[in-house]
Amino acid sequence: MLAKTVAQVYDPQSFIKAINAAKNANFDELSSNGFSYKKSLPTIENIIEKLAFDAAILANLTADCSEDIELIVSETTSVFEGGAPTQLTEAVLKLIDSSGKPSAGILLGNTRFFGLFKECQAIKYDLGNRTFAGRYSEISFALGGANETTCVSSAFTIDLCLPKTCTSADIKTIVNGISKGEIVCEVQSLPREAHANAGTWITLGIIAVVLFLGVTASVFDYVVLPYHKHEPYVNSFLMQCWRSFSLYTNVVEIFNTKGANKPGNIGPIHCMRFFSMCWVVMGHSMVFFVSLSVNPLSFLEMQKYRIFGIIDNSFFSVDTFFWQSGLLLTFVWLKKYNQNKQQVMSAQAWILFYVHRIVRLSPPYFLVIAFYTWIYIPFAYKNTVFFTSGEVDPCETNWWLNFLYLNNDIRAKEQCYGVSWYLATDMRMFILTPVILIPLAIKKTYGVIVALVILAISTGINIFEMYHYYFPPTMGNLGPVDPRMTADAADYDVLMYAAPWIRCQVYIIGMLTGVLMQTYKKLRIPNIVQLLGWIMTLAIAYGCLFTLKGYFNGDVVPLGWRTLFSAASKPLWGIALSWIVVTCYYGYGSFINSFMSWSIWVPVGRLSYSTYLIHIIVVTYLIGQNQQPFVFSNFFQMFAMFIVPMIVCSLLFALFWSSAFELGFGKLETVLINALIGSKPKPMPVRPRASTLDPPVPETPPVAHDDSAHARMSISKKIATAASDLGHRQRQSVATIEIPLDDNENFCNEKSTNRDDDGRWS
Repeated sequence: MLAKTVAQVYDPQSFIKAINAAKNANFDELSSNGFSYKKSLPTIENIIEKLAFDAAILANLTADCSEDIELIVSETTSVFEGGAPTQLTEAVLKLIDSSGKPSAGILLGNTRFFGLFKECQAIKYDLGNRTFAGRYSEISFALGGANETTCVSSAFTIDLCLPKTCTSADIKTIVNGISKGEIVCEVQSLPREAHANAGTWITLGIIAVVLFLGVTASVFDYVVLPYHKHEPYVNSFLMQCWRSFSLYTNVVEIFNTKGANKPGNIGPIHCMRFFSMCWVVMGHSMVFFVSLSVNPLSFLEMQKYRIFGIIDNSFFSVDTFFWQSGLLLTFVWLKKYNQNKQQVMSAQAWILFYVHRIVRLSPPYFLVIAFYTWIYIPFAYKNTVFFTSGEVDPCETNWWLNFLYLNNDIRAKEQCYGVSWYLATDMRMFILTPVILIPLAIKKTYGVIVALVILAISTGINIFEMYHYYFPPTMGNLGPVDPRMTADAADYDVLMYAAPWIRCQVYIIGMLTGVLMQTYKKLRIPNIVQLLGWIMTLAIAYGCLFTLKGYFNGDVVPLGWRTLFSAASKPLWGIALSWIVVTCYYGYGSFINSFMSWSIWVPVGRLSYSTYLIHIIVVTYLIGQNQQPFVFSNFFQMFAMFIVPMIVCSLLFALFWSSAFELGFGKLETVLINALIGSKPKPMPVRPRASTLDPPVPETPPVAHDDSAHARMSISKKIATAASDLGHRQRQSVATIEIPLDDNENFCNEKSTNRDDDGRWS
């Protein structure tokens, strides 16, 4: 199977397996009958033809299966001998028609011959005592004989539509029987039966409750609130908890760009988030597209173009997010520390430091894991023609490790929901950030020294592991493997790719950048320094993305050079990103800053976390709706017709996931924390200004309310003044953005649950 499980999607081993299967396929076996290699394959035509002359195999089948197979053989023989068709003839012809046939592209890596699942599934014929029905089965076979080696390196797969009465053992007996040998590696049949368990019902219950709260709160915010916005009950504790889940308000807040690029904010950050997220989705979508195409070897022709290094080295998109996490965390923490040192260093503040992070990240993440494990895998993923592996998905046994953020530490080689490794690594680094933050609070020089020491230790460990294990320069093993390598690809993932002691290099660069930007409110950069800085940035980008062209084309890279790339590429990538942000932040970005700080990037940047969480589900679901493989023509065709739609659909689903679960639980956390620490609750906004969405509201309030209107407005102003008080703002653990309180555009600082400045992106 080309893509055994989505748990390994971040690791292109499934793609490598497909390439190796194509390279190692025994084409001599295919031509054993002259040029009629089709005679060697277990097609439905060959099965019927051989059973017509040798029915002894039927004696080894179950009774119902044997009877149905005999009906197929006799009906087909009768039709081809000129007999009159019967009512069963149409069912038998559909069974033959919906089975897979050998197709073009075998020499280009086509090892999977698809049929038509829905046509097979629709076959039903009443035999009187029972129903003759079709069942779609995937048979993996090795023409030279099935064993552990051939089933992995040179197996072919064909989809057959056979009677539903035939079990997997029956199908294996039939195929081995007509082939005169043991050639079957595995048989998987669709559809699979799925049964709801406690996890299924709990997950559905939570989603249903959140959606109910979101819809009802949306109706209230859209219809009722404009007429009751000054009523005291609107800002009561229970009302704020309920309104936290308002889908309407949360969606409008996502698209509200007012104040997003005000002075003091990091303008380019949303642009970086969006394009890095597109880079991630593109990489994962491409792996699926190529591994499920009829000509995967054609894809390797793209490797000869240097520009394709952007795809081969898409792993730097993840480093960009690690860098952003370090930058935003330090930038915001130092900002709050400079406002009130005693409070930020208090025990309560450090407790909230961790509570806030865990509570904000976990609800949308845990629901993705629960939805994937107990709903998506059994009821959708395992019933698609592309993903029919019989292997047990790791999430069925290891989901609880993700809930504890221990999936990189325990059973790391059996990762549940492969892309979740990032959250575990990021959480581990976040937990240890006080090792740098506390020295920064004592004296910034101490903090910088500690950060540089940790960076040096991380780099040293990277170098040691490269020389000790003879690892490749980057993940994927798409180039030649050093024969001296003492570990496999899974070990590389654990020890290098997902290891926080390696990934912290770029994270620390981000933290040091945050220190710089909070230390110097103004920074003069001479023209010559600007020129040299941009040259350096372009040189680093070129070196990180394009210098491994030879490696990806089969050249052996000396151990010293690949160690240099592994140890230096991540911190250098962070330095390049830091230069872009620093120059834009201090006003030297010119048109680059204008483009990257464009407000159009703000909404899609805010969706990056939810997009990362759900894009694998979206991509695999959309792929699963196909019944035939893809054909790779060129990169533009793949990008325009496959990758772009996947990015758009992922963002659309992320909009729902973010508004329902990320922002909903984020706002709820803010309300609960304020209640626990005794902070006076602030009025929630009526809603961010979105004039095209607002219902008609009378410009003048009804006469019956005129007497109290000014009193309510006075109270509102007092609350707004109190909310802007410095001491009150310092108790907030999230960033602030400007949100309109009423139709006259009076603004106050309101807590934001967006990911603008709080450094919690993962």
